Amino acid sequence: MDTGTRTETPVGTNVPGQTHPGGTPAGGPGRADPTGRVEQVHGNHVLAFDEQFDYPRSYLWELLTSPPKLERWLGRLSPGLKLGKEFSLELDGGIISGTVVHIDPPTSVQFTWEDEFGLVSIVEFRVLPSNGGTLLQLRLHPETDEFLAEGAAGWQLLLEALRAAAAGVPAEGPGPDWMELRDAYCRRFALSPSMGVLEEEEGVPLVRFDRRYEGKLLLVNDALTADPEDQPFVELAEVDLTREGKKCTRVTVRAVVEDWEGLPRLMARWHAHLDAVAVNLAGGSPHRSERKIRVLEEFYRRALAA
Repeated sequence: MDTGTRTETPVGTNVPGQTHPGGTPAGGPGRADPTGRVEQVHGNHVLAFDEQFDYPRSYLWELLTSPPKLERWLGRLSPGLKLGKEFSLELDGGIISGTVVHIDPPTSVQFTWEDEFGLVSIVEFRVLPSNGGTLLQLRLHPETDEFLAEGAAGWQLLLEALRAAAAGVPAEGPGPDWMELRDAYCRRFALSPSMGVLEEEEGVPLVRFDRRYEGKLLLVNDALTADPEDQPFVELAEVDLTREGKKCTRVTVRAVVEDWEGLPRLMARWHAHLDAVAVNLAGGSPHRSERKIRVLEEFYRRALAA
């Protein structure tokens, strides 16, 4: 396909398993520069942020735990954060549920974070005195690496929203910063993006997915075509495979949008299919899940509307 002139549209509201705000909180130049880290702890990825604030611990603790103040930068919390109790958090049209597993005011709070896909992460905030102000440490322990890059970008923007709320200034409107930041995390920490994007090439609307797999090119190609039921579906798109080093392969999918009504379904099917490739490469047996596709379809429908 000739590259031609291409424009991209960020797609997304709240990211399953993580979150991103779907908009662009207050910030400044260089916002596509990651401030978080993706670390390895006991073989699992952990997303880590350390942010210095020039405010007392008690003030920052209230912004993290008081429902009216939490709503200023994160979402609508109900009923509140109490040890051993469940809560719900409404943000960007989606609902996150969780349970508080540890709370020690005004020092730390830890809770589960379960999304519409059933993916569960552990979120931990530590609020520590530092340099006359407060050091905020955020640690996110995801259940899987799915949406890790999106979650890293999302949490960075949410922390910017927290900083804006602390300063009493409004957040900015929607912008492309989240997708640029996601791609920056992918480059710095060798992550694979999970979500697809909608782009236009010489007036033709396309869905594009980029995935990075640990596996040699021929093995990845075999996994892409392992399910004969999906073969006609795969053949309708342009699929490019590129070697990255000795062990990794990048897959880029571009599929023409022929039916706008069916766009969320198209994105959901490709998302699920590329997830199945990862399962296949890991030695598992992917199972077609219509429920997963329905949930993905609703997710992309909401994301496209946003």
